Amino acid sequence: MFDADVVIIGAGMAGLTCGCLLAQKGLKVVMIEKNQKVGGCCTSFQKEGFSFDLSVQSLGECQEGGRVWRVLKQWNLLDQIRFIPLDPAREYHFPDQRVSQSSRMETHIENLSSLFPAEKRGIKEVYAALEKIFQEFSSLRSSLNWFEPSSFLSRYPYLSRYKDKTYGELLDEFISHPFLKTLLSIRSSYALLPPEEISAVGMAGIEMSYFNHGVSCVDGKVEQLPMKMGEVLVRMGGEILTGHEAQQILMNEKRAIGVRLKNGQELTGKAVVSNVDAHHTFSDLIGENHIPGGFRSKLKGMRPSLSYFILYLGIEGDVDELPVSNNEIFFGDAPRKEFDFLYENRISEKAPFYLLVPSKVNPSHAPAGKSTLCLSCKASYDFSPGWDRKTKDELSKRLIQKASAFIPNLERRILVKIETTPKTIEQWTGNRWGAAYGWAQIPRQSGIYRLPRTTPIPNLYLTGHWTSPGGGIAGVVASGELTAEAVLNRLEKGE
Repeated sequence: MFDADVVIIGAGMAGLTCGCLLAQKGLKVVMIEKNQKVGGCCTSFQKEGFSFDLSVQSLGECQEGGRVWRVLKQWNLLDQIRFIPLDPAREYHFPDQRVSQSSRMETHIENLSSLFPAEKRGIKEVYAALEKIFQEFSSLRSSLNWFEPSSFLSRYPYLSRYKDKTYGELLDEFISHPFLKTLLSIRSSYALLPPEEISAVGMAGIEMSYFNHGVSCVDGKVEQLPMKMGEVLVRMGGEILTGHEAQQILMNEKRAIGVRLKNGQELTGKAVVSNVDAHHTFSDLIGENHIPGGFRSKLKGMRPSLSYFILYLGIEGDVDELPVSNNEIFFGDAPRKEFDFLYENRISEKAPFYLLVPSKVNPSHAPAGKSTLCLSCKASYDFSPGWDRKTKDELSKRLIQKASAFIPNLERRILVKIETTPKTIEQWTGNRWGAAYGWAQIPRQSGIYRLPRTTPIPNLYLTGHWTSPGGGIAGVVASGELTAEAVLNRLEKGE
């Protein structure tokens, strides 16, 4: 007898989505979470009356018809989670101008076309191509074998055309103005990659998940979203074991049959789903001797995403100087230069940074008359060997000085200061190297080339940003849906 139908390791958003969908079908689901609460990256914390969201400041596909909206509707949670639409979604500050980005595609295209009238047709063609790539990718079923269908080219012409191309190559087909290319690719930094490296397929997911169903933030703390999903799972008969860490995936005749916890407890299941770091799953929980050589080589050759240094501030007073809550500050218009530094484990003095004012749209994040800020920059895990106090102080000082150009007397107004480093992210989420989005969304690791949901270990499945389609809340929710579908298909066949 099995203890459960499905055992899920990791109660992040993908694991919760997968678990709820399986429980809704009548399967007994047990989730294991090493932290004391669910949510993974989608969590919040408090200090001295201020509330901060760890890493999720805005979400796509939460408005009517979007993927997140649909799963919440399915579980009757729409009246319990309220989303605040953001439009404009973000403002980009350059040395000589400021550009607002609408969360509505038509408005965004109109705004760019007014700045670059000679490129209007090309702008439309870029977004038409991204939308078709996204539509084709979203129509794929979890059981499709990417490498064998004879009709793939005719059924998925845009995926076939762009599956091996970068977004920079797509832009070169339609756009000539260098600064317009910068503006059109500006959100590639969301995936921590320059346009010359990010997959066209990966970029389609990033852009369309925002433009198709708006940009939002959760009214209140972002952790309400996973916590409500956890409550749904329990109501449907599932179980969540928080504060318990998986030590080993149990095997019988080369098949996954359950999980041993660090306290020695063993849980068996007909299927095991891993929502945690892929290297940890195969190297530590399974053991490399159980993995086929080809898959082991593929895993070792995959490249993780970069990470962040994040500074959370609680400050005195309001921030009226910035009309929009989400801002990105640039000191030039050549994103590639920043990444040249990052790949050498450095952070340029002229590196762009994010300046977010969450309390501007979510006043509950700060006491009356006060505000919350989130200042961050991209960082490699090896920028600092131990991320000691001196390193954190130097980066904090640099970010505060840069932000002071927009928020007067910032340093004197600080009441609360908390830093998060790539090492902190690694410790909290379990993502090795503090990888913010799992594997980097380069062409050989995106779309058809990302790790599949089914693995070489029978009965073991993956979900989350280490598998398709990739990072971001909408992306991992999609991954949870697709993994649940794959598990159901197998179990219904009696496999």
